[in-house]
Amino acid sequence: ACHGDNVYKGKPTACASCHLKDYNASLRPPHSTLGFSAICSNCHGVTAWTGGTYDHSTTQFPLTGAHRAVACAGCHSDGVYKGKPTNCAACHQTNYTASKNPPHAAAGFPTTCATCHTTTAWVPSTGFDHNTTAFPLAGTHKTTTCLSCHGDGVYKGKPTACISCHQKDYNASLRPPHQSLAFSTACSTCHGVIAWTGGAFDHATTPFPLTGSHKAVACNSCHADGVYKGKPMTCESCHMTNYAASKNPAHAAGGFPTTCATCHTTTAWAPSGFDHNASLFPLAGAHKAALCTACHGDNVYKGKPTACASCHQKDYNASLRPPHSALGFSAICSNCHGVTVWAGGTYDHSTTPFPLTGAHKTVVCASCHSDGVYKGKPMDCASCHQANYTASKNPPHAAAGFPTTCTTCHTTTAWVPSTGFDHNTTAFPLAGTHKTTTCISCHGDGVYKGKPTTCISCHQKDYTASLRPPHSSLGFSTFCSNCHGVTVWAGGSFDHSTTPWPLTGAHRAALCNDCHADGLYKTKPTDCYSCHQANYAASKTPPHAAASFPTLCASCHTTTAWSPATFNHTTMTKFPLTGAHIPLACASCHSDGVYVNRSTVCVSCHQAKYDATSNPNHKAANFPTDCVSCHTTTTWLGATFNHDATFFPIYSGKHKTVWKACSDCHTVSSNYALFLCTTCHTQKNMDSAHKGRAGYKYDSPTCYSCHPRGTKP
Repeated sequence: ACHGDNVYKGKPTACASCHLKDYNASLRPPHSTLGFSAICSNCHGVTAWTGGTYDHSTTQFPLTGAHRAVACAGCHSDGVYKGKPTNCAACHQTNYTASKNPPHAAAGFPTTCATCHTTTAWVPSTGFDHNTTAFPLAGTHKTTTCLSCHGDGVYKGKPTACISCHQKDYNASLRPPHQSLAFSTACSTCHGVIAWTGGAFDHATTPFPLTGSHKAVACNSCHADGVYKGKPMTCESCHMTNYAASKNPAHAAGGFPTTCATCHTTTAWAPSGFDHNASLFPLAGAHKAALCTACHGDNVYKGKPTACASCHQKDYNASLRPPHSALGFSAICSNCHGVTVWAGGTYDHSTTPFPLTGAHKTVVCASCHSDGVYKGKPMDCASCHQANYTASKNPPHAAAGFPTTCTTCHTTTAWVPSTGFDHNTTAFPLAGTHKTTTCISCHGDGVYKGKPTTCISCHQKDYTASLRPPHSSLGFSTFCSNCHGVTVWAGGSFDHSTTPWPLTGAHRAALCNDCHADGLYKTKPTDCYSCHQANYAASKTPPHAAASFPTLCASCHTTTAWSPATFNHTTMTKFPLTGAHIPLACASCHSDGVYVNRSTVCVSCHQAKYDATSNPNHKAANFPTDCVSCHTTTTWLGATFNHDATFFPIYSGKHKTVWKACSDCHTVSSNYALFLCTTCHTQKNMDSAHKGRAGYKYDSPTCYSCHPRGTKP
């Protein structure tokens, strides 16, 4: 079928090489005349030739929705493929013309079908987007059929006012009668687009806005008489029956005003509340909870007396403790009584010459007035507290002739404990433990006046008994306060700074006995050695005695601590410490116990390092033992031999950093007079560089003779 021409090798593989006849014979569509691609696989498969699939998305009219299932002949039965119109009406003019609901043609609807229809199905359509018009649909308008509003066939220029559709509803409305009351024809003022019935009139637009329970009242409750305009707005116009029927209080009999809003609210008629604060007698305390009849049982409301006694005269007359009437107490009850509770009235004693303070405030009246005396009552303390004064034993007030002005020591808060006698008003103010000492400790002899104030007058026994130090034998001052405080007697502090030997450092915390155990206080030696002989003799590192160290301990030690000590090697020896020598322990150099006349040459300590050094080999090369020529005290390693000044420059010039060790040039460690240049400078390179040079010879001594500084001759 394919190789009938006996061609096997080089046979073309393009579809058209076999299917050109099929391509030319195709009429629906005519592939050849339309210039279809000869690549058959674009539309046909290898399973069957017929039923090829054309990719319409490569054209200007991609297929979507129901278009994808339409046979080619559905749109191309006229044989037109190129230049085929792509507008909807080109295919759907018949549908457009046949549409009756709404009548597209008669209404002059646009022929752009995609405005309402989709390629999925012609019917049902997605609907006309009314929001693109001057009348967007909302509420029940959205579900209304087009005919409901356009039954007259009018689509363009259709009126959008509510009344254009709802005139009949407007005319038929009787409660209220819209037409006769000349209500506005702008229906949306009261009605919504969800439902026509139950329209809400905005009463707030009238002179009588609705509040409280008025909001829930049906229109007929107030407008049953059919009166809407000019309706009275006063409360009594609706509530006169309630006013007349009120008995508690009897509004009509009491001549109450008919302005109901004074007491009642629109929320509820009962309970009401008369604002007594608007009257001449504002209510407070228990008066607030009292029934109106409690004060107005006589039905008197206007001109009612407001004085307390007008209601409480019986209470005033019945009061016996104190007897208000007999004592001529004021009838202005509020002076002592409150409006919350009548009983437990509080008399303001501060209005008398004896204001109450402290515990006096809580004392019942009978405690001071049990004798029935209120006027002319004595106010001095002793008139009530004579028994307390007489009974006082510590101190004995009466025997000591204490004044009877109790307030000198006592307060009204409590009789005991008393604030105490204010000793600060005497020649001996109390401080420290003296404040808590009982009076009898100092006044056990019964002497209060003229009592001596010197310390020794009380503390002679303490002075005499003191042995460490023995105050009396040493002739210490009897001014105890020089060393002792008033807080604690023991542990007195002697001011050593007043002596030739002020205490510093750890000496300040030492006990007196640490230095004066021998009982010596006067003429006590002040040199360090006199106390620290044992420390000096016991010191092993270094051995102070054996090394003949000076006994001036302060040279190395401080009073803060005996150890660690600091020996100043710079000022006290001929060998100042520098670099790594500074932090070394003494034993590092003096392990042999030799301190005096110690050798200061480096090799005396560093002989082992000198002998062990192999690069360069100090010992074999007979290097000098003066280590500081190359090394520093900071570190032994990284020594720098002054090669550049005496010999060939290796720390500067071209040879700087090109070597790592002395052995790079000095290959014989025992003889540094020998060196090699040829290790780095090869003969090939040197011969080339010195071509034509007189006296050139490839060996190290010759190199050095011409280049002693590593530069051109």
